[in-house]
Amino acid sequence: MASTSRSASPLSVYLCLCLCLAAEGLRLRGQQLLPGESAEGMQLHSNPKLIQGRVVGGQQAPMGTWPWIVSLQNQFGFPFCSGVIIDDYWILTAASCVSGLRPRNLVAIAGTVSSWNNTAPGYYVDQIHVHCNFDKPLYHNDIALLHLSGAIEYNAHVAKATLSEIDELQEGERLTFAGWGTEWAGGTNSQYLLQSQGNYLPVTECRKVLQNDDDVDLGHVCVKMEAGKGVCHGDSGGPLVNAQQQLVGIGNWGVPCGLGYPDVYSRVAFYNDWIRTITIGCGKTIA
Repeated sequence: MASTSRSASPLSVYLCLCLCLAAEGLRLRGQQLLPGESAEGMQLHSNPKLIQGRVVGGQQAPMGTWPWIVSLQNQFGFPFCSGVIIDDYWILTAASCVSGLRPRNLVAIAGTVSSWNNTAPGYYVDQIHVHCNFDKPLYHNDIALLHLSGAIEYNAHVAKATLSEIDELQEGERLTFAGWGTEWAGGTNSQYLLQSQGNYLPVTECRKVLQNDDDVDLGHVCVKMEAGKGVCHGDSGGPLVNAQQQLVGIGNWGVPCGLGYPDVYSRVAFYNDWIRTITIGCGKTIA
């Protein structure tokens, strides 16, 4: 099937609400654990909370504002990362979200602002393509493509993103991002999609602020955030767009959420050749 409308028994709904995903979905600097590797295991939360986490300092996104975003979920229907529709059969996401996972355990949920929407169409993943130089060096090439078993069905709330072809970002340019991540480090993932904005910070300036020359290069986009705003756990793989609604970045990594440090994204324009190579069938497949 191309997609599946999910229905859940009361027991499965209860289990999904009570289970907390071990994967954090956005690495902090110094974190060695790959979120995707721990996403295969689920743990009972010792003190379950109501789902209230969000993009730090964000606002709820209206339905249809982000028609290309998908919620990546495991086989239990638990969301842990985001992805972006870039073609009929292809989802772009962060390698740290899916490295070490099996395709059959992944579903991409489209056309919704609620990650717990059991009526939204779910698309099965049949291939995972992780960049061959992911984490070589650490925090670099954090990008992956997911191939779906059936074509995306487009409508008013589901569309594919336009990729930024040329890197023409200007210092201070306003960029917008969205995700279902948490409000604070260690919090629970948001039920509803939230969005926020920041300003583009060139690589040289970003390195100075982060006081590290190795973790950021031309394959990254840095977004300067005010204290109290930014991406957090669960926001990896999510889209960063410019004023023309072009996809310029994919959520990659950061420092502790909402403390005023730049958030770091994989730069889409930098990886356009790799994306084309994979989508036309020239890459190595994990199936």
